[in-house]
Amino acid sequence: MPPGEEEDAVKFYGAILGLTQVEKPPELAPRGGVWFRTEGLEVHLGIEEPFTPARKAHPAFLVQDLETLRERIELAGYRVTDDVPLEGFHRCHVRDPFGNRLELVEPS
Repeated sequence: MPPGEEEDAVKFYGAILGLTQVEKPPELAPRGGVWFRTEGLEVHLGIEEPFTPARKAHPAFLVQDLETLRERIELAGYRVTDDVPLEGFHRCHVRDPFGNRLELVEPS
């Protein structure tokens, strides 16, 4: 993520996606960035300068109630795009505030 954008990360990953923000270890806190946790997974957003978003490689989050999450994302002003269906799953993509690609997947 770009320097100084922690607040936007907290809004997107915390308030919109529903991940829980966790404190970074004191040794790493001066580097900036923000960490989140959800069931069995931590997402560590570090500062990168110059910043280049991940446009192809991406995490895929297994979610419940994809339609409700999709609506919440769109209401917050982010564009959600559908992708080719995979057998047994509904899925879509969204870009975080920094342009990183994320996939949201729900069993069908």
